[in-house]
Amino acid sequence: MIPLRSRWPRRIAIGLAVLACLAVVFSTWFSHRLMSEVLSGRAFAEPEAGITDPMILGYRGTPEQALGLPFEEISLDTPLGRAPAWLVPGAPGARMGAIIVHGIGGAREDGYPYLPALHAAGLPVLMMTYRNDAGAPKAPEGLRLFGLTEWEDLETAMATMQARGIDRVVLVGASMGGAIVGQFLGRSSRADRVAGLILDAPALDFPAVLRHVTDRLGLPLRSIGARLALPAFALTHGENMGQATVIPVIAAFKGPVLLFHGRADRIVPATTSLALLDQRNGGTTLLMTEGDHLQSHRAEPRRFASLMRDFLADLAP
Repeated sequence: MIPLRSRWPRRIAIGLAVLACLAVVFSTWFSHRLMSEVLSGRAFAEPEAGITDPMILGYRGTPEQALGLPFEEISLDTPLGRAPAWLVPGAPGARMGAIIVHGIGGAREDGYPYLPALHAAGLPVLMMTYRNDAGAPKAPEGLRLFGLTEWEDLETAMATMQARGIDRVVLVGASMGGAIVGQFLGRSSRADRVAGLILDAPALDFPAVLRHVTDRLGLPLRSIGARLALPAFALTHGENMGQATVIPVIAAFKGPVLLFHGRADRIVPATTSLALLDQRNGGTTLLMTEGDHLQSHRAEPRRFASLMRDFLADLAP
């Protein structure tokens, strides 16, 4: 018979092991639930009413209402159906244009911080919508997939610009828009038309985004839970979000890249932009501000505007 005192270390070890297993299960379940809520769009609330500054996320209004710029209402014939877009004209005869790709749960209007510099450079600017946006077709799976499917809608936008005589395009990707841009570069036959990239807090690595958010929430054993949630989500939803990583693709892009990121970003870790900078072989400018997610234009407005202006000037033929 085992003495009673000698049983306690074993019981404590077993108890700790059980608690650790429960913590892993809870962390995995929570991370999986978080993915489901965000990627399905259920996590996004309607924007706050009454925003009058077009530079604040959540503003709603046309380019004319926001910045006094003329625009054309057009439709993009995407693989899932027609999606609305705004085309702000550029200088007469312009052969280089820009396409702004907004982030998850956002709208075309989120591109207004970039529009003044693009317009001043004489570029026609397409402010697109894509699947699951208001007025755009719904994805069959009902999920936002960080570019794994949305890149096809960007390809349609590129084809639309080419049909209007635009030979070269600057892609502007904000948050998940950066992921869409990266998937487009890696998958589309039209990627050779891209003259340069402007990326703002780009979500280039979905697993890193998931780890970052769960770290901020302070979940127990969160690194393990976030890692296990990816295959769990693939089993329950049929989508492997572990593939939503595009840092190597953008690192291999031959053209220039302008990056904005805030150190206080609560959604996309700034380390992903630093990882991209480390892998790039020149041709990259990074402005790291103290701002939160997509707030670099407010944290350092003059530097933001001047870098945009200089970047576009260097691209001019």
